[in-house]
Amino acid sequence: MESYGCLRNIVTYTTLIHGVCKSKRVDDGVRLFNEMSRKGLAANTITYTVFIHGYCLVGKPNGAQEVFNQMGSHNAPPDIRTYHVLLDGLCYNGKVEKALMIFEYMRKREKDVSIVTYTIVIRGMCKVGKVEDAFDLFCSLFFKGMKPNVVTYTTMISGFCRPGLIHDADALFRKMKEMGF
Repeated sequence: MESYGCLRNIVTYTTLIHGVCKSKRVDDGVRLFNEMSRKGLAANTITYTVFIHGYCLVGKPNGAQEVFNQMGSHNAPPDIRTYHVLLDGLCYNGKVEKALMIFEYMRKREKDVSIVTYTIVIRGMCKVGKVEDAFDLFCSLFFKGMKPNVVTYTTMISGFCRPGLIHDADALFRKMKEMGF
């Protein structure tokens, strides 16, 4: 890369790490990360978020959690995107209880919890069969002054369909149409 006049910096390393992690080659990403560190380049929030996604993609949510836990001590605090990637990855890997703990932490600490955050958690709950709990969370949005978007509605409708709760799915679909979606 340097032979083409392109010096490796945090952006190029993070891009390379993203590419190998997306290809499910997290070990190659670790190698690049170590090389980057040896060259005196410090990882940033984006670099760590890429690793969290990579570990979740290859079915290693505990590795993702370890990376997440290291961020603060490495001067790269997690941002809302990092939290979303971790929540989604934990849910994807069936670690919904752990995702719910992080979600509660976010709410208590008044992190930037958005409709995207809620939708990720609702999808995860539905995936593991906690449809009633997911619907309770969905309904709580209105009391919090938040409006579900079309993705949130379709996530919950899909959650109802999976166990065959077609009547509930249809009722929510009608409500969604009433709301202008």
